[in-house]
Amino acid sequence: MIKKLVLAVIAALIFAVMTGCTTDYKKNDIEEFVSQELHLADFTVSDTYEEFEGDDGYTDRIWTVTDNHSSIAFHVIDDYHWGMESMTNYLWTDYSESVLYNIAENLNGSEILKFDCTSDENGIFSSKISCSYKNKNELATCAAELKKLQDELEALGYPDLNVEYQVMFEHPLRNVTNYVIDDGDFFGRICDEIIYDDMLNEYITTLMDYRYDDMYLLSDEEILAALDEYPYIVGKYSGSQTDRKLYEEELIEYYHNIIANKYSYGISFGSLYEILKTEGFDVQGDFWHYTYSFNGDVYEISYDFNDKVFDDFQGNNGYYYLKNGEEIPMDYYFYNHFSVKKIKELTGLTLLYY
Repeated sequence: MIKKLVLAVIAALIFAVMTGCTTDYKKNDIEEFVSQELHLADFTVSDTYEEFEGDDGYTDRIWTVTDNHSSIAFHVIDDYHWGMESMTNYLWTDYSESVLYNIAENLNGSEILKFDCTSDENGIFSSKISCSYKNKNELATCAAELKKLQDELEALGYPDLNVEYQVMFEHPLRNVTNYVIDDGDFFGRICDEIIYDDMLNEYITTLMDYRYDDMYLLSDEEILAALDEYPYIVGKYSGSQTDRKLYEEELIEYYHNIIANKYSYGISFGSLYEILKTEGFDVQGDFWHYTYSFNGDVYEISYDFNDKVFDDFQGNNGYYYLKNGEEIPMDYYFYNHFSVKKIKELTGLTLLYY
């Protein structure tokens, strides 16, 4: 009898853990959610839900809702997933994605903005807005077109669509390897304020990181604004300390307009070229492809050295440099930036960035 009781308690505990803090949402809960979250006044919720297996393997529930004013159908998803210690669930909706899916073809829009609107096998909608640019003028056009789209959506009665947009910088190294280098991209929501200056700062710091030629078309004011809160300015330490925390500030000299990567990848091939020139190395070539010597070794570095096969990374092609003609792979296949430790080895310079 005691054994059966213990087993029953254990079973109850297992059930409690597996079910966790879940809520069994009813139709009236879905109605309340739609009313409060979307501020719709006239809509109809399906009498029952459908079940489907989510990407995480758990069984989710999907309710169909129709906006009676526009006749646009969308969904409220009762999403079950594993929380910190037990099962939990929450509600979310594809309302904004469904609206854009249904009205995209009728928007005035432009050839600049692209709408990627789909629905999956369960009918759940997915929508995204994108715009590509190659220079500052095209970036300004992207920002202006996004603002026009906001005005049009507001005029149609949809000022708060929570749909993601991506402004993509089509720079020369974006798609060179199997990894998309999306530096210079800007992500936002079409329901939020479109701030061109924030996009411009992303563009400028990417130009400066890789040392693309267009950076020399920027004004001093634009560069200063972009670097105002940029944390990764590159400097050289001339002291004897080996612990970064002990570097004497008076022995650190920061380079003019040379920065490290915003994702902490390090100092780019192009930026290292500028540093070598500044430090008096005999550098042959330009920021894209150059050679120099140090401690009797000849180094050749180029953004074009990107076709080495990295077996450790599913055979992806990626970057390397040459030391006395030998290919030296980068630490990771899509890296075209050096760590300060590596630069010490390659140049003898003790660099740092914040």
